[in-house]
Amino acid sequence: SDTGWLFAADFDAVPDAGVGAFDVEGRSILLSRFGEKITCYENACAHMGMPLDGGEFKDGILTCPHHQFQYDLESGECLTAPEVQLHTHAVRVKGNSVEVKLS
Repeated sequence: SDTGWLFAADFDAVPDAGVGAFDVEGRSILLSRFGEKITCYENACAHMGMPLDGGEFKDGILTCPHHQFQYDLESGECLTAPEVQLHTHAVRVKGNSVEVKLS
């Protein structure tokens, strides 16, 4: 469906091989870019819900700044506790706009 998509950021505002926190409709989300691919997750650690922005990001892995849980930002998988993962949101690119569908 083409309804429910919200503007999150300009494509160029999402760091290539990096991650950024963005506010959409009062919710904090993480956008990460790997070349042309963008992923979107809730800005909340699957461990205790603490914000992940400000954590160390290296080689596609984000480390929670609070309890050091690690996440693969291409898949959302938690590398520390494989039974949990980041809360994913649908994301698409239209022109230079990154749009998300919050779940």
